[in-house]
Amino acid sequence: MPAEQLVQATIEVLRPNAPFDHMEEEALRFLAARLELVYFARESEILGPQSGPVSQLYIIKQGVVRGRPAAAVRSAPEVDIVFGPGECFPIGALIGRRATAYSYTAEEDCFCYRLAEEDFDALRERSARFEHFCSDYLAALVDQSHRVLRSQLGDALADEGRMRAPLRGLVTRPPVSCTPQTPIGDVLKMMRDQHVGSIVVVDEARVPVGIFTQPDVLERVALARAELAAPISSVMTPEPIVLAGEAPVYEAALTMARHGIRHIVLVEDGRLAGVVSERDLFALQRASVRRAADRIATASDKEALAEAAAGILQLTKALFAQGMATEALIQVVTALNDNLTQRVIEVAAQRHALAGRYCWIALGSEGRMEQTLVTDQDNALILDATAGEARDVYLAFADEVNRTLDACGFPLCKGNIMARNPRWCMTLEEWRKTFVDWIRHPQPEALLNAAIFFDLRAIAGDAQLVGTLRDGLLAQAKSTPSFLRLMAENALQARPPIGLLRDFVIEDSKAFPGTIDLKKFAIRPVVDAARVWALAHGLAQTGTVPRLRAAGHAGAMPENESSANVEAFNFIQTVRMRHQHLEAPAPGGENRIDPDALNELDRRILKEAFRQVSKLQERLRLDYQL
Repeated sequence: MPAEQLVQATIEVLRPNAPFDHMEEEALRFLAARLELVYFARESEILGPQSGPVSQLYIIKQGVVRGRPAAAVRSAPEVDIVFGPGECFPIGALIGRRATAYSYTAEEDCFCYRLAEEDFDALRERSARFEHFCSDYLAALVDQSHRVLRSQLGDALADEGRMRAPLRGLVTRPPVSCTPQTPIGDVLKMMRDQHVGSIVVVDEARVPVGIFTQPDVLERVALARAELAAPISSVMTPEPIVLAGEAPVYEAALTMARHGIRHIVLVEDGRLAGVVSERDLFALQRASVRRAADRIATASDKEALAEAAAGILQLTKALFAQGMATEALIQVVTALNDNLTQRVIEVAAQRHALAGRYCWIALGSEGRMEQTLVTDQDNALILDATAGEARDVYLAFADEVNRTLDACGFPLCKGNIMARNPRWCMTLEEWRKTFVDWIRHPQPEALLNAAIFFDLRAIAGDAQLVGTLRDGLLAQAKSTPSFLRLMAENALQARPPIGLLRDFVIEDSKAFPGTIDLKKFAIRPVVDAARVWALAHGLAQTGTVPRLRAAGHAGAMPENESSANVEAFNFIQTVRMRHQHLEAPAPGGENRIDPDALNELDRRILKEAFRQVSKLQERLRLDYQL
């Protein structure tokens, strides 16, 4: 075959696979012209640690290649990795100019393209997309999956980039501002003439010191009958919430949800740079974070609270359809759900004589701030000594809150881990003793409880009670290595469902045949491992992603490995939420996906994410010599 035809034929083989499907045309031709096609018979070794520093990249054209970790072939076969057509190996070892830690064997007759080291380096210089793929393999694949998802969801996702883009891009006009001494009457005239809903109050250096908005006109000027000659500083909101111009759009949405505001002041080097309103953020969507927050704030009975909860779900689906990153979306969901729970507690508290201090705490996924579209209740109460004397009153109060949350779409916990259960409504001292007992006598039930209760987070009441309890928990756990070792053993019980040959391991479920339980076999292993590292290093974070990042900073693992774990976890969460959002699963199937229903790219990324989870578990296994 003439050289040009051979190059073109090679390009056609490569193009359907990442990263070649998005590689620059010139770079792709450069690659295709330099590949050598080689054959490996079934069960033959392609390369291994004994081969010395890696000097070639392999791209599978046909067949299956298995990688086995050289030091753990017998003890941990679950960490084997399987490569199929279009996949590359061993990228990390080639970049590091080191021997591979894996032994790569042809599972069946294989044809592979081989690229020499010098051509690999030249290709990385020629192609920014290939360089990104090599330096952050999983992240590059996930980015590509997001593009496919946006295409699947159609025009509703057209502005996903806007949700990640810098906020400064939404500023279309110079901000309207005034000094603190400006008379109220002059400010009102400026707002009318400039057709703005807010004005920023700045000092001589143009540093924002306050903000005045249209709602303030009614509440602080008209109804309060303020003198129009008085300075605006007398009616402004001091110390406005500000974000840097480079902050992503979704951060503004999250801030508005948490604080119930409609305007965000942007700064550059601390000085006023612009104002972004809710209208700017959500001009292209009907759902409104503010509207959801308003409905929560004004709800005064069970029916209104249930309607507000439905509004949160509607908003969540709109933001998901818009393509908001999973990590940011879950934060928005958590912020609004927190607001709803706080309002439920406020309404219920009016009907009960609550003496002393208390703290309503969230546990499990809510405590970790990882609620998806489908979640049940896991909560408890911490009481001070005075409140403990009125425990019956608090139990009645908790029962009303639990039942109202159930009516709002948060089902009662089947395991009865709720504040209305006397077992989980205790004084601070009783909680301390319970935690110490679990750590010192880690029976199976104690380990199960620890996996739920050690992810505690304050929702309403006196948060200091939680802080005091968490400080004692971290100190006790960190000083009890035997307990941490048992927690690590538990974290290794559920293994990612990677097949021994080329595919996923599916469950033999009568109700959901041919599916994988993502929560049990992919989410839980990461959550459990992150918890162990947090306890071992005394990290106060409760969320899995913050724990993984903090573990990297604390030296529990290299930071690039921490980042890869975060990418894997977030992608699995994305697949899980996509399933809940798009496929309307039957009850009990909210976390079960059919891998055959995924497109080829997502199948590949999910396998890569599972491999990363296996590597995470392998690190934990080695840390505790399990």
